[in-house]
Amino acid sequence: MINDFSKIYTFMEIVKERSFSKASKTLGISQPAVTLQIKKLEEILQATLIMRKKNGIILTREGEKFYKLCLRFESAMFRFKDEISHIKNDKAPLIISTTQLIGETFVPLLLDKISQTADAELDIRIKEQNDLIPHLKDRRSDIAMVLDQSYDENLIVKKLFDYEIILVSNKKLVDSIKPEELYKYKLIKDRTKYYLNDIFVKYGINYNDLKSAYVLDGSIMVKRAILNNFAEDYVAFLPKFLIEDHLKNEKLFEIKINRIKLTHSVYVAALKENEDILNSFLKIKTSFNF
Repeated sequence: MINDFSKIYTFMEIVKERSFSKASKTLGISQPAVTLQIKKLEEILQATLIMRKKNGIILTREGEKFYKLCLRFESAMFRFKDEISHIKNDKAPLIISTTQLIGETFVPLLLDKISQTADAELDIRIKEQNDLIPHLKDRRSDIAMVLDQSYDENLIVKKLFDYEIILVSNKKLVDSIKPEELYKYKLIKDRTKYYLNDIFVKYGINYNDLKSAYVLDGSIMVKRAILNNFAEDYVAFLPKFLIEDHLKNEKLFEIKINRIKLTHSVYVAALKENEDILNSFLKIKTSFNF
C-alpha cells in the first residue's frame, strides 16, 4: 500500500519534467533521493514505471496506467483543498469551468448577472475543452460551460445559446462564394472546430481537404493570426461576435457562403445532484444575444 504521497508527487514531477534531474531541482531534493523514491514506489507496485533514455524518460505500460490514476488522485486533492478552504464560510463560491473562448468573451459581460442569479461568489476557471467534463465529474467545478453536448447518465446538459460562425479574409476579396469555391482559398484552420466537417459534408464539401496555411488551437489564436499575417490571402472561420469590431473597421472582411449559415451551440452542464444550481444558472439565458 502507498501511504507516502510524496512518492506520487515525485513520480508526477518526473513525468511532467521528463527528467529525473529536472524533477529533483523542482522538488528541492537530491537526484539520488528522487531515484530512491521511484525505486521504492516500483517495489511497492511490483512493476517498472519509468525507463530512462538518453534524451529523457518514457513510461512503461504500467507507468501510463499509474499516471492516469495519479491524475485522478490530483484532481481529488485539488477539490479537497478547495472545500477545506471554505469550511468556515457560510457560502462556498460557485466554481464555473469553461474554455478560453467563452471565458474571455461571454463570461466577463455577465459576471454580475451570474453572481446575482446564483447568489454566490464566482470562481471562474479556464480549462481545455477536453478537461471540462472530467473536472465536473471529479467535483472540481459546479458548472461547466462547454462547446460540445456531452451524453453521460450522471450529468444534466442543456443548451445555453447559439452563435454564428462566419468566413472572413485578411484582405478584401469577394462578397460571396459558392461552397465549392472554398477549395480555392488558403485557410487558417482551428483544429478545435472538427464539427465543421459534419456541416460541410451535407453540401458535398470535405472541410479536412480544404487547403490550410496554418492549423492552430482555438478561435482566439486564429483571430490573432489572420489579423497579423499578410504574406498571402488568408481566410478563416471565426465566431462573428469575436470579430465584429474588426469587421466594422475593415481589418477583416466577411465572405458569405451561398446557401450556408454556420452556427454552433454553447451548453451548460452539471452533475444531477446539482440540478438546482444548474436551473438557477439557466435564468441568465435571456441575457445572451449572440
